Amino acid sequence: MHSTRLLRQRGQALLLILAFVAAFLLVVWAALTLASAGFLGSNAVRADTRTTYALDAGLAYSMQVIDDKNGNGCNAPRTSNFTLNYPTGVITVNVAIRKGSQCHGNGATWNITINVTGTSRTLTALVTEVNGTSTVTWEAFQ
Repeated sequence: MHSTRLLRQRGQALLLILAFVAAFLLVVWAALTLASAGFLGSNAVRADTRTTYALDAGLAYSMQVIDDKNGNGCNAPRTSNFTLNYPTGVITVNVAIRKGSQCHGNGATWNITINVTGTSRTLTALVTEVNGTSTVTWEAFQ
């Protein structure tokens, strides 16, 4: 009689240990799922930050090109693509400058459109040039 009772207790202990192991594995699975989502999220934030910096670099480049056109009147200056090298790859920045609606003797307005490879985001801006110095009037990310 004593041995039958002991066998039942061993079976109950095994069930209890299996329940604890199952609960522990469930907690570990949930933690790993959250950690992987965190890593994926940080990669997305990093890629978005690189894109934003590339668009801003394109705006700075366009302002420099406008300032360097050396009194070329209301003709839109020529631009060329440039690349930014990151450890994860190269980003190409495309800048387009078009003459705006106002053009007078001491300056002009310029419509700027900037695109970068690897994303559909663009930056559009209006740059006003007066006496050889350009200023951003407005800019918008899309």
